[in-house]
Amino acid sequence: MIKGDTKTAILDAAQELIQRSGANAMSYQHISEAIGIRKASIHHHFPTKDALLDALIRRYAAYFLGLVDSIVESKKDPASKLRAYAGLFEATLSEGKQDKACLCGMLGAELSTLGGPAAAGVRRFYRENEARLVRVLEEGKAQGQFHYKGDAKLVAAMIFSLLEGGVLVARAEGGHQRLHAMAEQTLKLLQR
Repeated sequence: MIKGDTKTAILDAAQELIQRSGANAMSYQHISEAIGIRKASIHHHFPTKDALLDALIRRYAAYFLGLVDSIVESKKDPASKLRAYAGLFEATLSEGKQDKACLCGMLGAELSTLGGPAAAGVRRFYRENEARLVRVLEEGKAQGQFHYKGDAKLVAAMIFSLLEGGVLVARAEGGHQRLHAMAEQTLKLLQR
């Protein structure tokens, strides 16, 4: 049986399961087994899987974007900010058995099967990440540290996509070292 807040324990277990296997492979039965409560108790807090996913995305986005905001607002130079940002993805992949991906990366792969609020939450998470990356890229260009051509919004989308997709690829081969190498190569391209 769980100790502490049941709702938080349910969200923690669901997040762990989704980051490793995806939302379609996660059921209330899996959560029940992971934390030792009846499925009816899960339904009490989250009547539907869509309600659970919506709450989970909101919680995850608030936490992750809070970390990103700390990086973006720091006194670090833009290249160091991008390294720290990539480090968030590397840290997720490095946890435990090195098989975890970003929650919204896993949900994005299953977007067509998600309910409206969850799908909207994933899209919002992507847009919010890209907007923060634009700030770092524009700062780096203004300081002469980055030398990319084109629209900062598209470069930000490219970097975010590289990290989200890179985690999935690196899970299959190379682990967090491969993801780190890809992030470093991206920085080299920006700094030419």
